[in-house]
Amino acid sequence: MKTFKAGLERVGASLRGRLLIYLIGPLLLLLVLGIAVDHRVIITPIYSAFDRSLSRAAVAITAHIHRGSDGSLDIPLPERPPPPLRSTIHEQFYYRVSRPSGETVAGTADLPIVPTTTSLSRDMAYGDITYRNEPLRAVSYRTDEAGEPLIVTAAETPHRRDRAMQRMDIALGVNDTVQMLLTLAVALAGIAIAMRPLRRLQAQISRSTPQTLEPMMIDKVPSEVQPLVDSLNTLLTTVRDSSLAQQHFLANAAHQLRTPLTGLKAQLEVLGREVAGTPLEERIERLHGGVDRLAHAANQLLALARAEPSAHRASHFGSIDLAALIGDIVSSSVDRAIKRDIDLGAECQPAHVAGVYWLLHELLLNLLDNALQHTPQGGRVTLRCGVDDGVPFLEVEDDGPGIPLAERERVRERYYRGAGSEGDGTGLGLAIVDEAAKAHSGRFLILDGQRGRGARMRIEFPREGS
Repeated sequence: MKTFKAGLERVGASLRGRLLIYLIGPLLLLLVLGIAVDHRVIITPIYSAFDRSLSRAAVAITAHIHRGSDGSLDIPLPERPPPPLRSTIHEQFYYRVSRPSGETVAGTADLPIVPTTTSLSRDMAYGDITYRNEPLRAVSYRTDEAGEPLIVTAAETPHRRDRAMQRMDIALGVNDTVQMLLTLAVALAGIAIAMRPLRRLQAQISRSTPQTLEPMMIDKVPSEVQPLVDSLNTLLTTVRDSSLAQQHFLANAAHQLRTPLTGLKAQLEVLGREVAGTPLEERIERLHGGVDRLAHAANQLLALARAEPSAHRASHFGSIDLAALIGDIVSSSVDRAIKRDIDLGAECQPAHVAGVYWLLHELLLNLLDNALQHTPQGGRVTLRCGVDDGVPFLEVEDDGPGIPLAERERVRERYYRGAGSEGDGTGLGLAIVDEAAKAHSGRFLILDGQRGRGARMRIEFPREGS
C-alpha cells in the first residue's frame, strides 16, 4: 500500500501525471454510468423478446385445445412439454390450462396464475412468480376456446434470459472499456502534443549556464505559462545586471587598491634607500614585505571574486591555445624559478579550449605559484597540456612534499592552508583554481606526481565537440 501511494505521489508530481489522474477518475465514473445506462436500455427489449417467446408458447398450447365427442375438453399435450428454444437441462417449462373458477383442466395444477393487474393487456398478463421455491417468469393468456373461457398459463425458469443479459453486459462492458482506453490514449496524445512548448522551454532552461543569462524565448509558449516565463526572464535580467555591476565594481576596486599600494611601495623603496645602513632599514624591509603581502592578498581576493562562474557570459569565451598560454606563463616565471634553482619546463601538445584568456592565465599562474612555493631548491616543475582520449587538459607537476589524500578536498576551500604551507600564503590560490575550473565547466583534480613524489594538479576541460 505504501509503495502504491509513493508511486501515485511520483505520478502526481508532474503536470502530465496530474492531468492523467484528473482524466482517469471521470472516465472510470463515465464507464460505470455508461454500462449501467446501457444495461437499463437493453434489458427491456431483451426481456420483451423472451416474453413474446413465452406468449407464443401459451398461444401454441391454446391451439391444441378442442372439445371431444363426449363434450369434454381434450388437450393432447404432456404434463411438462419441452420449453421453446431449450438450451440446457437446468431450464424448466411449465404450463396450466384452467377455468376462471380455478379448476385445472390440464398441466401443472398448482402453477400460479398471473393476475391481470400486472399487465396493461386484458388478454396477456406477464409477471414473476414463485413455484416450489423457484423463481419463474410466467404469462397468463385469457381466451375463449371450445365455447368457454379458459386461462392458459405458461412459465419458464429465467436462466436463459439471465445468461443472455450477462453476455450482453459483458459485451457492453468490453465495448465501453475499449472506448474509454481509446479516449484515454487520444487524450494522452493530445497532452503530449500540448506539452511540447513546455518541453522546449525545459530544454532551453537546461541548456542555460551561469555564463548565459539571456532571457528565455517566449515564442509559442502557452498563455498559462507565459507569466512564469516573464518572471523568470525578469529574474535573469536582474541577475545579469547584478553580475555586470559586480564586474564594474571589481574593476574599479582593483584599480583603486593597486594604485595606492603601488605608490606606497615606491615610497617605501625611496625611504629604504634613504635609511640604508641605519637601524630603520630593517623596519622598512619588514614594512615593505607587509605591503607586498597586502597587495598579493588584495589581488587574490579580486581574482577569486572574478573567477565565480556567474561572473562570465558566453560572449566572454573564445578559443584558447593552451600551449601558447603555457608559453606566456613560463616566460614570465623563468626568473623566479632560476632564483630558487628550480628546473622549470613545459611538455606541450596541441590543445584548444573555449575559455576566458585572463581567467585561464590566472588559473595557471596560481598553480605554478603553488608549485614553485612548495618545490625545494634543485627540484623540478613541469607544465603540460594536450588532449587525452578527447579530453583537453592542463597540468602542473612539482617535486614538493605533495598533498595527503585526506586534505585534497580541504585545500580547495577558501583560506585553508595545509600544515606545510609557508607563512606568506593567503590560502586562496587553489580556491581560485577550483572556481576558474568550474567557470569553464571543467574538473580540478589533485593527483600524485608521476615521478613518485610531489603533486600533480590537473584541469580537465569538457570533451571536444560537447
